[in-house]
Amino acid sequence: MAPIVHRTPCKQSSTLNAITGSEVSLKLENLQKTGSFKVRGAFNKISQMTELECARGIIAASAGNHAQGVALAGRERACR
Repeated sequence: MAPIVHRTPCKQSSTLNAITGSEVSLKLENLQKTGSFKVRGAFNKISQMTELECARGIIAASAGNHAQGVALAGRERACR
């Protein structure tokens, strides 16, 4: 996963800390190449596909974050 999925930092939210009276940290997954954590699951699944499955191609029935993760992982794996 390392080539396309980055370790993202956690940051304290002073606003949410004040509202909740607790310490609230936010995981900055918006810093991923696709802008979302969805690339993690897509990459995990696509990396486990056989060569034959990959050669048959992949389809994402979405135009959102998950589809962007599937597209990026598929491109990196050279799926059709």
